[in-house]
Amino acid sequence: MKVGLARVWARARQIVTTDPSGSEDDDRVVDGAAERELARHAGEMKAGMAKVAQLLAYTSAGAPRELASLWDGVPAMSGAAIAGVVEDELGAPPQRIFERWDPEPIAAASLGQVHAARGKDGVEYAVKVQYPGIAEALAGDLASDGFARRLAGGELGKELSPAAIAALRIAVLGEVDYVAEARALERFAAAWAGDATVRVPAVNPALSTRRVLTMTRVRGLALAAMPHDDPDLAAAVAVAIVRVAWGTPLRHGFFNADPNPGNYLVERDDDGAVRVWFLDFGCTVDLPDPVAAADRALWHGILDEDAFAGAEKFRMALAHSGLLQRADTLASTAHRDWERALALPFASAEPFRWDRAYHAELSETTRRVLAQGGMTVPPALLLLWRQRLGTSAVLSMLSPRAPFRRILREQIGTGRAALR
Repeated sequence: MKVGLARVWARARQIVTTDPSGSEDDDRVVDGAAERELARHAGEMKAGMAKVAQLLAYTSAGAPRELASLWDGVPAMSGAAIAGVVEDELGAPPQRIFERWDPEPIAAASLGQVHAARGKDGVEYAVKVQYPGIAEALAGDLASDGFARRLAGGELGKELSPAAIAALRIAVLGEVDYVAEARALERFAAAWAGDATVRVPAVNPALSTRRVLTMTRVRGLALAAMPHDDPDLAAAVAVAIVRVAWGTPLRHGFFNADPNPGNYLVERDDDGAVRVWFLDFGCTVDLPDPVAAADRALWHGILDEDAFAGAEKFRMALAHSGLLQRADTLASTAHRDWERALALPFASAEPFRWDRAYHAELSETTRRVLAQGGMTVPPALLLLWRQRLGTSAVLSMLSPRAPFRRILREQIGTGRAALR
């Protein structure tokens, strides 16, 4: 690397790894050249560095297109190294385990890459194989508090308590356990069984271990490849994403904390029916029952037809969930702005445009309300709010217009039954 580019890359890496609780300038990658170097070298480094770059790629308003390649296309590891992992885990090289094995990956991400294969049962599979040594590399990256804060996201990372950072570390380190991911896939599939739009790949448990995950192969368009002139398709995909992102924790008490844009594939039949495949459940989190109940009450407050009663219910839920630390915070401009921004997509029966301007408003008001003090993100809720802000960023890429209030109400009802 030339000396000038070396300096640019060193500065980009410094920004990404610096604790974001410092100056506000450190929340941004320096310039376009640094970001391009970040896109190229983060993939080579993989593990935590690549995960931070992936997060920047879809949550940062100024991120260049080069970073989008990190969603599912970081530089792949050699076929021999990957085959070695498969042999260690399954007892034979992939060419003997499977009837057909494609040595070129169909996707590569921060912790592993995916290969197409045909099983001896005739089924087409997508086989996710963990990079050798990646678990140790990820643990080393996460040992830095600054790194952990970056993985929480710019809005949340600055204000995290040590306990919240510890919860984030545990959840992210759990992504290297593919046995746990297989269970999460089956759990999500059961939660959404029979749904016409939401789909989850099936797992072959006989060919899955801690470092190899074998799933039925699915095909479709990545979000980045969707046509920009098809508002009906954008709305259908966005509705599916909102139903899963909000409905799964609110109805079932667990959720996928990684809404990376590379984790979705979109199918559309000739008759116009849309299916959205949800992929990668490595970071799946359970909500304690009291936390889940308080979270439902918060959204029931937003949906309440009586604005005064809804506001009271919302603010009581904030206190019960541990988000609200001081009552005087409720009177601040920052808090009122955040409440308004959070409720906006669900405030009216009319379709709402979830665009980049709205996501920027939600992100900025979240940052300000946390920065002023009086509100915090407790450990049990950190990953849930990280998921919601990340999902908002993904939706803003689609710029969909849809009746999100009705969609949310269909998932959780009005909450009135709980008041009887």
